[in-house]
Amino acid sequence: MTRFHQAFSLALEGRFDAIWPDLQPNDRTLGALAVYRNTAVRGRIEALEANFPTVSELVGREWFRAAAREFVEAHPGNDPVLADFGSGFPDWLATFEPARDMPFLAPVARLDRAWTEAHLAPDAPLLGVVEASAAGLALTGRPARLHPSVRIFWFDWTAPSLWLTHRYPDGAGDLDWRPEPEGLLIYRPDDAVRARRLSRSEWVFLDACRKGRPFGVAALTASASRPSPDLPSLFSRLLRDGLFSSPSAQDRRS
Repeated sequence: MTRFHQAFSLALEGRFDAIWPDLQPNDRTLGALAVYRNTAVRGRIEALEANFPTVSELVGREWFRAAAREFVEAHPGNDPVLADFGSGFPDWLATFEPARDMPFLAPVARLDRAWTEAHLAPDAPLLGVVEASAAGLALTGRPARLHPSVRIFWFDWTAPSLWLTHRYPDGAGDLDWRPEPEGLLIYRPDDAVRARRLSRSEWVFLDACRKGRPFGVAALTASASRPSPDLPSLFSRLLRDGLFSSPSAQDRRS
């Protein structure tokens, strides 16, 4: 970014000092900057609406755009990639006073954000059934690596069911907000982002993998969860879902 472009970006935030050496400080210039600024703000509001569709659907478009404007005014950002805009929106929403009576909004926003992260995550070779079978017991000692797109969550409330009902309306869902623990997996093993609920044992296993524990340690950790899981079936399902990066690919990059 050139000095002028940087100064122009600051001017769109209302900080004009840096740009006056390049432009005439008169009403015409201020009017033109206001037009650019309004266009930039509108673009970010629309990006936020596109990146958090579940939140928008829950509160309605008018409420969402009013809240989005406040967020954009406070956090305009400088990344031109608007598909990734709004990383701080879930945390901001948790402190937004008009949302105080809607405690489900911030968790749902986190899940919308995770969908975007999974969508934009880099590709990576997957650990498949054939490679896992060929490794045999040696695989238990290998550090597990989740695919870059994988995002896992565990909530004390039914945020996953609420989010899934809106984001994937064709599946069985539940619109109730209840104090019941639920886990959620968001991932993109191919071209489409997918999501499903996780059992407690699946979440414990994947959480250990997220921390870089060996597969064997992840299995032992999951075996202590309740109800006691069928570990071979659990690992087989996670493997079929395409949740792990191939260890052989990691070795080639080393």
